[in-house]
Amino acid sequence: MSRALDLATAAALKSGNPLAAYSAISQVLTVSPPDGGLLEIEILGRSHPLPAGQYVMQDSRAVGVSKLALVQAFLLARQQLREHLDGAAPREDEEVFALTAAILLFDPEYLTAANTRKRIIQARISSSSSSSGEVDPLLAREKHFVDSLLTSRLHRHTKSPVLWSHRRWLVGLLGGVDVLADLTEVVFVAGERHPRNYYAWCHARFLVGRQAGAPPPEMVAAVRRWCFQHHTDTSGWSFLGYLLARSGDAGQTFSEVLDLVAGLRLGNESVWVFLRTLAGDARLVGKGLYERFRGVQKAVLETAKTPAEQRVLWAAVEWSEAYRGTHNAGA
Repeated sequence: MSRALDLATAAALKSGNPLAAYSAISQVLTVSPPDGGLLEIEILGRSHPLPAGQYVMQDSRAVGVSKLALVQAFLLARQQLREHLDGAAPREDEEVFALTAAILLFDPEYLTAANTRKRIIQARISSSSSSSGEVDPLLAREKHFVDSLLTSRLHRHTKSPVLWSHRRWLVGLLGGVDVLADLTEVVFVAGERHPRNYYAWCHARFLVGRQAGAPPPEMVAAVRRWCFQHHTDTSGWSFLGYLLARSGDAGQTFSEVLDLVAGLRLGNESVWVFLRTLAGDARLVGKGLYERFRGVQKAVLETAKTPAEQRVLWAAVEWSEAYRGTHNAGA
């Protein structure tokens, strides 16, 4: 959601009930749905007006928030957070969680709100009276909140460096996480919401990097499927290449990508940068596969529709030839 306000919205801020708007929005953000799934939040503009006195629409995990109500809630929450941090009007932790939730829904780059949540969580963890039974639900709730923001149809949130950094910090506290589930349920979704999502795929590398050993085959297969469905997304292909380099076994995936490219006659730069990068490493792509790579390149070049595609295809071979010589040739 853009922070810019049109004239009608700015004028409407003078009316309404900011406290009621804040209460409705903060409640839906702090209470998990019955099935425990992530919230799917959308901001409703003037094309989707709500009845007077209604600020939120909710159907299970699907949540629609009035843009006007969110602006009003943000202004109120920001003021109350400032008073809390200044010591003028201290509030209980749960109230602060609610305030910062409303703030981050409006502005995912509001670093003070994210850091305030961190301080509360750290204080709970370090408290001598806190046991794992008290802390674990708190961390799970925070993960649910952050993941809901990162995967909802909120354009700025899906690529927010503050939110992704907050999630990285949270994963460190959680210790063990289901990496494959985090990839499929959070990173993949954020990557779809915002194509070529640098921050989401960097987080994917962070998650995998915490694991010892090679990525499991099911993880490689899941990422490969995602890339096949989004074959113009260079960030997804780059992550797949990262997994294959860690595994040290790129043969099957490289061959399957060649099948895809040959069948669809793909000439886009994203997939060919992926292919040329692997082909340039003789340790990952042996001589036989490399010859097939050259054959597919020639076939696609014959049907290339634009000069730009032709340049991509020629560059792929030139790049792989130049870098392939730096590694020991494979059989």
